Amino acid sequence: MSTNIYLARHGETVWNQSQRLQGHLDSPLTDVGKRQAAELALSLEHYNIEQVISSPLGRAVETAKVCCNALSVPYQIEPQLIERHLGVWQGQHVAQLRVLPEFDEMLQQVTGLAMAQGESAQACSDRIYDALVTIAQQYSQRNVLVIFHGEALRCLMHRLGASSSQSAFSLYPNGKMIKLSFCSANRHLSLAAA
Repeated sequence: MSTNIYLARHGETVWNQSQRLQGHLDSPLTDVGKRQAAELALSLEHYNIEQVISSPLGRAVETAKVCCNALSVPYQIEPQLIERHLGVWQGQHVAQLRVLPEFDEMLQQVTGLAMAQGESAQACSDRIYDALVTIAQQYSQRNVLVIFHGEALRCLMHRLGASSSQSAFSLYPNGKMIKLSFCSANRHLSLAAA
């Protein structure tokens, strides 16, 4: 049996609805977001999930708790799964930021450029990849559900060879799930068919 990690973005939040960047800030799940969390759990009913792990941010924790309760499995927080820190852009509306010349590089590419007081997409990608390898080794040959964030997912997908020039808002809707497989021989994560 291989080690399978099912990555999912948390349910919709109030700030997702109004297109505000959250980063390390937080806003609660909407009613739609709570439904998305329940639907995610339902979609995983027959996947033999043995553990739910989430980012420490409230929106991920709330989504993860819905899933672990529905799937009757244990739950834990992994601090390294936290969303990319968006520095001074956190709390800003996307429409206001879109006019900045660095917007595309910051939120649609994966480079070493970071907004003031923030984390680069490249650093986020490396952090998330390393955290997932650690989780895969800890839960070897098991099925794990990981709840985290859209921008962190966008950065990670670039590392896995699925880069895009779109933002996380367009690429990864709330509740979206992606399956990864882990090869222990070479400590390598790769995209897998769900």
